[in-house]
Amino acid sequence: MKTALLNEASLARARRDTFYYYNFAELAAHESEGLDWTRELRRTPDSDLAHIAIHGGGIEAGTTEAADAAAGDNHNYYSFRGKKKASGNRDLHITSSRFDEPRCVALQRDMVRTVSWHGFHGTDKVTEIGGLDQDFKQWVKRSLLHAGFSIIDAAFERSGSNPQNICNQNLSGRGVQLELSTAQRAAFFRNGDLSAINRSNVTAEFSDYIEAIQLAYRRLRA
Repeated sequence: MKTALLNEASLARARRDTFYYYNFAELAAHESEGLDWTRELRRTPDSDLAHIAIHGGGIEAGTTEAADAAAGDNHNYYSFRGKKKASGNRDLHITSSRFDEPRCVALQRDMVRTVSWHGFHGTDKVTEIGGLDQDFKQWVKRSLLHAGFSIIDAAFERSGSNPQNICNQNLSGRGVQLELSTAQRAAFFRNGDLSAINRSNVTAEFSDYIEAIQLAYRRLRA
């Protein structure tokens, strides 16, 4: 019995070394909505596409702004936003295959297509493209490359290939996961500043990127 408890404790420690909370219920029980985190949801009844940023706000800076802009007035938008100071937002990161926040889950149940916006640490301006929606991914790749952005296939750990990944939890069972490097996201904002106070100051590069993603969807549906 003692050995089993020790093993369980070791597993718990290992899990929390990577992600602090296992799911949304655990997070919500320990962190305060409105103070530590917020949720944003905007539905557009005539659209079957959602742009989501489940690690938004200060968790993976710039992803909320990108998802919001890409959705615009024509498509659905969701973001879970970290509001803590500095590195404390890392504690709010629930991995994509266990992200079960109810409003996002409910939105995904009504969607056919999904773009899930993420960020990873990288000093080169690059986007990794993953997810199970092969047709949409191809149009996204073509559109971003045509607009002059650097694109590579996603690393295994960021591939978005798990069917349980929230980006794939829509009606079609497949979505697109965009992983933008730190350098790429920084280029979206004036002076390369990813701080919360500066993220309303977007650059022409931000607009070009968003336009490329929107164009990819229009070409997919043509």
